Amino acid sequence: MLVAFKERTEPIILSKMRILNKRLELSEEEKRYFSYLDKGYKGELQFDAMTEKLTSSCLILNDLLLEVEKTTFQIDTLIIFAGTLYLFEIKTNQGDYLYKQEGLTSTTTGVTIKNPLDQLNRAKLLFKKLLNQLGYNSKLQGSVVFINPEFTLYHAHPDLPFIFPTQIKRLLDNLNNQPGEVTSNHKKLAAKLVSLHRIDTSFDKLPKYNYDELKKGITCSECESFSVEVNHKYLVCRDCGSKELVESAVMRTVEEFRLLFPERAIKTSIIKEWCVVIQDGKRIRRILAKHLNIEGTRKWTNYK
Repeated sequence: MLVAFKERTEPIILSKMRILNKRLELSEEEKRYFSYLDKGYKGELQFDAMTEKLTSSCLILNDLLLEVEKTTFQIDTLIIFAGTLYLFEIKTNQGDYLYKQEGLTSTTTGVTIKNPLDQLNRAKLLFKKLLNQLGYNSKLQGSVVFINPEFTLYHAHPDLPFIFPTQIKRLLDNLNNQPGEVTSNHKKLAAKLVSLHRIDTSFDKLPKYNYDELKKGITCSECESFSVEVNHKYLVCRDCGSKELVESAVMRTVEEFRLLFPERAIKTSIIKEWCVVIQDGKRIRRILAKHLNIEGTRKWTNYK
């Protein structure tokens, strides 16, 4: 299996929305946004699983957020071959759509969404500029990959750079037949692009939240239910019956707290309140001390 030169990680905003979805009453619009992010990420992972099976000589860079001339742009998947750089925009749309230059219109709802070609062409243009600035004049190809098998697009001209679900196998076969071997120069470019990757910190669409209004407790790692109880060293879910080590469950819940409140200190008292189900402060202190660095002494102890 081919290991990606840059692997994909879950976007921070999606991780936060995942936590808020179970600890806060989201509005319908916020739930739709969460679903949109979640489906998009799952679709990208689905494409990753396919590209990992490539046997040709290439370098795969997943999820790049780059900047050129103070303008940021995103590349879902970039595959570097000896002769060509392939840029892919992954879409998870479901249902039947009509293609028009101004957008794709759903045949059932009549709602029109942006033409993904605009996004692809923008990314290609900006990426070409960046490559030129870095001293590369590589051949560049781009495609929009519709990953959902329940997607159909009518009236799209065959010349458009769209890859439909029934064409993905042919795409992979084509990528497997790319000639040549990647060189140290290709690896140098890949390393440079990874170094230029930016972490997206724009959380404009994140719901407003504060500590007091969030539901406290440890959730089941399988079904996300709050209906869990401590049974010796295990946390047992009363809904689905799954078991997890208390230590693992506490640290998973600490990571949720840290993600939502990066500015707040990790203290035994606050984590005990956050976890709810574990009332033994000493147990929580031991777990925190084992996995985190201790700062301060006695009641002023923080964990990093």
